[in-house]
Amino acid sequence: MHPTDQDDQELAAERLQVFGRRLSRLAHEQVQQRASLETRWLEDIRQYHGEYDLQTSANLDKAEGSRVYVNITRNKTNAAEARLQDMLFPTDDRNWGIRPTPVPELDGIEPGEQMAGPNGEALDAYQQAEAIKREAKKKAEAMQAEIDDQLKEGRYQIKCRDVIHDAALIGTGVIKGPVIVGRTKKRWDTMEDGTSVLTIEEALEPSAERVDPWDFFPDMSARTIDECEFLFERHLWTKRQLREFARLPGTLPTQIREVVKGGKDNTQIAKDHTNDIRAITGVDSISSDTKYEVWEYHGPVSKSELIDAMEEAGDSLDEAEIDEIDDEIEAVVFFSGNFVLKVVLNPMDTEERPYSVFCWEKDESAIFGFGIPYLMRQPQRVINAAWRMMMDNAGASTSDIIVANREIIQPADGTWSSQPGKKKLYFLKDKQRDVREAFASFTIPNHQAELAAIFNMARQLADEETNLPLIAQGEQASHVTKTSSGMAMLMNSANIVLRRAVKNWDDDITRPTITRFYDWNMQYGEDPAVKGDYTVDARGSGALLVREKQQENLLVYANISAGNPELAMRRDWSGIDREIAKALEVPYENITLSDGEIQQQKEARQQQGDPETQLKMAELQLKQQQAELGAQQAQQEMQLKAQQQQWEQQYKAAELQSQQEARMAELALKEGITMRELETKLQLESSKLEAEMQKTAAKLQTERDKAAAQLTEQQNDRLARQRNMNMGYDAYG
Repeated sequence: MHPTDQDDQELAAERLQVFGRRLSRLAHEQVQQRASLETRWLEDIRQYHGEYDLQTSANLDKAEGSRVYVNITRNKTNAAEARLQDMLFPTDDRNWGIRPTPVPELDGIEPGEQMAGPNGEALDAYQQAEAIKREAKKKAEAMQAEIDDQLKEGRYQIKCRDVIHDAALIGTGVIKGPVIVGRTKKRWDTMEDGTSVLTIEEALEPSAERVDPWDFFPDMSARTIDECEFLFERHLWTKRQLREFARLPGTLPTQIREVVKGGKDNTQIAKDHTNDIRAITGVDSISSDTKYEVWEYHGPVSKSELIDAMEEAGDSLDEAEIDEIDDEIEAVVFFSGNFVLKVVLNPMDTEERPYSVFCWEKDESAIFGFGIPYLMRQPQRVINAAWRMMMDNAGASTSDIIVANREIIQPADGTWSSQPGKKKLYFLKDKQRDVREAFASFTIPNHQAELAAIFNMARQLADEETNLPLIAQGEQASHVTKTSSGMAMLMNSANIVLRRAVKNWDDDITRPTITRFYDWNMQYGEDPAVKGDYTVDARGSGALLVREKQQENLLVYANISAGNPELAMRRDWSGIDREIAKALEVPYENITLSDGEIQQQKEARQQQGDPETQLKMAELQLKQQQAELGAQQAQQEMQLKAQQQQWEQQYKAAELQSQQEARMAELALKEGITMRELETKLQLESSKLEAEMQKTAAKLQTERDKAAAQLTEQQNDRLARQRNMNMGYDAYG
């Protein structure tokens, strides 16, 4: 090797050492500045586990009094954590969504380009805008499904629950993503001969990881994650993990060997509080720790430092990637002690760092926030003090204080102590004195009521200071309403404070994390069908209302929309159906037909006839039969009535003729006229009678014609309805 080349390599190695020392020193500064926070975190953990802090424990040992601990901190913390998890991660839906921007831009379509319809026809401006929106919505749903699958593979919800636990306990939770992980996928393939073959594939996919707040060291001068100039994350790796890391591309094996050679003690920058936490929880400390500290740095790196590291790894750097303003570039550096192990450029074109921070109660002066144990520190101390005083007072007040005069009596066994339930013998020294003067007892007053009032007041203060009333913890006081609507209103009111935490989660975790996954898929995704102009919709606050209130609101809204034709036309009824099923906690997918199944049913109805139309036809046929039967009955009644009237007319005619003949004989006999004269007179009366009979017959014929006309009209109506029903519609009558 040429001496000059060797000298250049040595100089590059020295510069790499300087680079490592700079990062190590910077990390050490952040560790020192965060020391006070770690002390507070340890107190939070002690309080959560019902342990006194070291100073209070020492004072109680000296006082030799009660050491009882009433741990309401754990209950408050667990209740708040569970409540927030239930709001943010409902079991039947995700708490985020992907939707197109208001004016979406699609890949493959240039601005101003004319789109064609399905048959090649030209689209006007409105049709083109609607087509773009439909296509953008379709792609957004595909992108949402892609990200959702990646998060499920990475167990995103489980890790987010751990982040919420960290935030509730010590005030801060950290999630990291996307991080690239290798996953082994197994698939059974069926061959042509019918046998199944197991296929194993290795795939690199984005995932999310929970970061232990104890291992997260951001720029302590920043107040928010966006203000950080740099970020550090500590990894505690075994020697085996270091060997696996050395196999990755871009690492510096020489530097890794130096780390292993120097031992783990030379890599320590920050204290590992694992043993302190184990001591609090009652687990024996493990003294033989064999883990190496490996630090991950995210931040700007100078051009010379980056070039030295990448040349050492056998890689090169494009000059166009260097920031011309300050000669720096965003990079990711792994180092241990003073040794740089790997340097890579930020894999995201957006230069976003993969960390998101959630605080239960934000601190305006720092990135790290406050947890529930810290918020109720003072009420917890008052509760413990009041309870200890109650125990001490109860023990002292149950037995009297005995005062003895040693000049008068002497214990038979020589000891002045006494035991409960045992008799003790005393000798009277001075027989001239009264034995009742030898003893006196004094009762210590019992102050349980006063101390209990202090205890209860401290519990109320804990509710006030944590903003977690009993109803928000699933408990119900005696004065609380028993009705379902009243309980729903109270639960919504109790959720007011948690709404702020939900909004903080949406703003600090959901939106930035899902946005980074979206950016990763846009940059590295291979499926063009999911790419487009989208925005992330964080909807954790959508689960704030109690289920009963959501059901009521949805049903009222659906009824209002259904009653107004204009509103009904604007509603997506399948979406409303889905939301109602979700509010009722009904498995919508299991009880709802797919679009294909609905189309099959429609086609079957067209082939077999619409059941509703068939029912109407059956009803019409029944009515027609009933009408025909009624017409037949009416016709029979009319015929019977006409026949009866004819019989009556014939009877009356015969009766009149008989009466006429009798009168004729009577008149002939009485008046002495001839029969011819009598017949002429009676002929006039017969003409009158015949005219009356014809008039009666004409009236009966008119009634029969009217009934026949009505029957004909009813038959025509039935025929018209039958003809319309056969044509598939009923527009008559």
